[in-house]
Amino acid sequence: MDYHVFSHSKKHDFDLELVLTALKNCPTDDGDVDLKYYLQAYNELCRFFKLTGRLFGFVAADLEYKITVLDKKQADDRNGQFYNTTKTMVQYELNRALTLNRGSNPSGSRTLLRLHWALEFILEFMDRIRKCSDHDKTSKIATEVYEKTLSKHHPWLTRKMAAIAVYLLPSRKDLISVMCKQDYETVLCMLDKVVHAGQEVYRLTENIYKANNLLDIP
Repeated sequence: MDYHVFSHSKKHDFDLELVLTALKNCPTDDGDVDLKYYLQAYNELCRFFKLTGRLFGFVAADLEYKITVLDKKQADDRNGQFYNTTKTMVQYELNRALTLNRGSNPSGSRTLLRLHWALEFILEFMDRIRKCSDHDKTSKIATEVYEKTLSKHHPWLTRKMAAIAVYLLPSRKDLISVMCKQDYETVLCMLDKVVHAGQEVYRLTENIYKANNLLDIP
């Protein structure tokens, strides 16, 4: 494996258990999604992308920006309470015709939809990783998953950057051993739980957006 492509300052820093706990806390009793825990999970997922150094730096930067947008909306003294869950956020922005807002102050609905798209890629990638062999190239898996999920939402330049980034990914064993806080066997056992918890969050979010005709916010 070519280790120099990874960030050396903080190895074994990605905490999959934190992601699992946050995702399991996302669903509410009424079929909603708690955005506090959603963003907690995403903050840790961003750490994974940042640890790959220049490989997925552009992905991490984009995700961090979107997390910051939602964090600021939640922290707003006047309207922050409307951004506690996905349903309350969507309803609030629909009632005020805010959902299509973009630019310097994008809507929460538009921003979350982009995170939702990325979550599909992340969960599918994790699912394929847990099923492959130790020495399978994760670059091939990432390419196939990206083409199936996120690529349809990205412009040509981003697709080209992603193709270069995934080409440099190592084998499953090397990737997990270098990046994750938990040991290799623990990570393999946890991946199944993370994928299942994440799929439930994805399903709930998808249902909320579909019910409100918001799955194609430009």
